[in-house]
Amino acid sequence: MMQVTELTLKSWKTSTEGQFFDRKSGRLAPKDLASHISAFANASGGIIILGIEDDGRITGVNQEQENQLRQAGITYLDLLPEFDVDSAETKEGERLLVVSVQPSHNMIVKTKTGDAYLRVGDQSRKLSATQLMELEYARGTRSFETTIVEDATIQDLDYALMEEYAQKLEPVVSEPMELLRGRGLIRNTNGEDRITVAGVLLFSKTPSRFLPSARVRFLRYEGVNAGVGTSFNLVKDVTLEKPLPLLLRDGQSLLESQMREFQHLSREGIFVKIPEYPPFTWLEGLVNAVTHRDYSIQGDYARISMYDDRIEFSSPGSLPNIVTVDNIQTTRFSRNPMIARVLSDFGWVRELNEGVKRIYRDMSSYFLEPPVYEVLNRNTVRLTLKNNIAARSVRRLESSIASLSQQWDVMSSLEREIIYYISNVYKCTPKQLMELTGKTRPTLNKHIKKLSERGIIREHSASPSDPTKYYELAATLKTP
Repeated sequence: MMQVTELTLKSWKTSTEGQFFDRKSGRLAPKDLASHISAFANASGGIIILGIEDDGRITGVNQEQENQLRQAGITYLDLLPEFDVDSAETKEGERLLVVSVQPSHNMIVKTKTGDAYLRVGDQSRKLSATQLMELEYARGTRSFETTIVEDATIQDLDYALMEEYAQKLEPVVSEPMELLRGRGLIRNTNGEDRITVAGVLLFSKTPSRFLPSARVRFLRYEGVNAGVGTSFNLVKDVTLEKPLPLLLRDGQSLLESQMREFQHLSREGIFVKIPEYPPFTWLEGLVNAVTHRDYSIQGDYARISMYDDRIEFSSPGSLPNIVTVDNIQTTRFSRNPMIARVLSDFGWVRELNEGVKRIYRDMSSYFLEPPVYEVLNRNTVRLTLKNNIAARSVRRLESSIASLSQQWDVMSSLEREIIYYISNVYKCTPKQLMELTGKTRPTLNKHIKKLSERGIIREHSASPSDPTKYYELAATLKTP
């Protein structure tokens, strides 16, 4: 029986339940535990702590409960996945059970009644017949990361990176090699340690030596299209080829160096400089491009193409069948659960579909168009982020900025709100203003007229009823 440290116990009590972690009362029915084991095994694996309530109270597991819970898999599951049940004891003598479930790569784990479950965020969802069929279809593409790389040896691993990984976990693992074995990245075959595709991608010194397509190419174009011949406009071409945790660090630095700044009117009436894209959105685009791509496709690599008006992240492979362009904000399924889990431990991969949802939310907060996800020719997933350069170029005079700041304090709250939206929404229409402010057209028209007379905003229309009417901030503002 393992003794639980105070730090580990605190983590179990307070950590947010998610894709890789759940806590349950010791009163949990063995049948329900079997369902959770099925869900974790069919997804990315994870840990279930038994004996801690949802609110973090430790109620423990008594001997009778432990006996029943330990038999849950044998009693209720049709085929047993790889999982361990260990006893743990707190300093106060409370007994807990730690259920560690490995992802099941070669089978769908079902209950004896034929039901299958899938861990999606913080829920274990029962799959419908259609979803089960899709999961079984998609499972064939998930096994590539577990394939042994014949030429790779232990000497090819980056031991410093392995030690860094071990130090990120609690309790600290004294031997990083054991940690990689426990994660399934190193497998023992005929008494010899062999490295899997996931192990090579995550921890080998040079992954592209064994998997030539395991790289990311960054292309920066001058203009809004890729020119050829005499119109060739490629101004930067960088290839990243390190193990994934280091590749992501380098990629983050590279993209950050390429981001321009635009002016943005804050709600305080001050023009501030902001990056052309919300930082989270492009970083998540990079992370997803390397985490969820299909590495079995050897003739292509991930690429990032940056233009004046947009940035595109292209990743080999289609979306897993359970995920579509339409449900990508609400449905999570990892093609490479072992890779995703390690990158999650490093802090790169988000859970609960937080990443995709936040891309949508952050683009909206910058008054930018929603992200565009596409599947091209059934073998490439592309994410496009547009920056609305036409609306956000640095084009205002210092005198105009100073003039607006002087008038800001004497404006009504609605007038400030109108200016805020007109400044940040490209060709802001009357309809958009109504939606953003929640005010009626007559109310808005009254204030817009005042702002126009004071030279703060300009109306563009051929007539009062012009359906293409829009407003913009005046390039030159009148002083009060």
